[in-house]
Parts: sequence; C-alpha cells; structure tokens
Amino acid sequence: MNNDIKNKKNGSALMMTLLILTGSLTGVLIAADLVVNGIKSGRNQSYSTKAYFAAEAGTEYSLWEMRKNYFYQDEDEKNIFSGELANGSIYHVDYASSSPAIIFISTGVFNGVYRAVKTSFFYQIE
Repeated sequence: MNNDIKNKKNGSALMMTLLILTGSLTGVLIAADLVVNGIKSGRNQSYSTKAYFAAEAGTEYSLWEMRKNYFYQDEDEKNIFSGELANGSIYHVDYASSSPAIIFISTGVFNGVYRAVKTSFFYQIE
C-alpha cells in the first residue's frame, strides 16, 4: 500500500515545474511586450518631432521669402514652397488667405508622420 502512494506522487513534481515555468514565461512575454511598445512609442515621438521641425522650417522659409521678395499670391495656387531638409524630412507650405492677414499652413513629413503649423501675419509694404 505504501508503494501505491509513492507511485501516485511521481507526476506532481513535474506538474509543479511546468506550472512555474509557464507562469515565468508569461511574465517574461508581458515584460517584453511592454518594452517593445515603449520603443515604438519613442520612435514615433522622434518622427513626430522631426516632422514638426520640418513644418517650422517651412514656415520660417516662407516668412523670410515674404520679407525678402514680397510676392502677389494667386488664390488658385495654394502650394507655394516645398523643400527637403538634411535629415530627410519634407515640408510643404500652402497659402491659405490674404485678408486681413496672410496665412500660411506648413506641413512637415518624416517617415509617414505629419505635423502642421499655421502662421498668420500682417504685411505692410513700406
């Protein structure tokens, strides 16, 4: 009868080991998922920042161009400036309106992430 009890307990150590390993693996996979999501979030933030600064660069270029060479903008022609920066980001500046203020909308793009900046100012010819 004593041998019957020993035979029934032989599989319990294996079962406990499998349960502990399964729990540990689940914890490791959850932690790895959190790390991967953090890395993706950081990368997207970096792309967003580069797109924003490209939009800002487009706005600054437009303002500089307006101060240097004032031009009459046809209402039908919306895209007035486009350019590419050294880091691979691109900007497109659209002319939105001229009454009562001149309004530019500059859109920056980097690796599929878009950011836009809207700028308005009053311009007087001296």
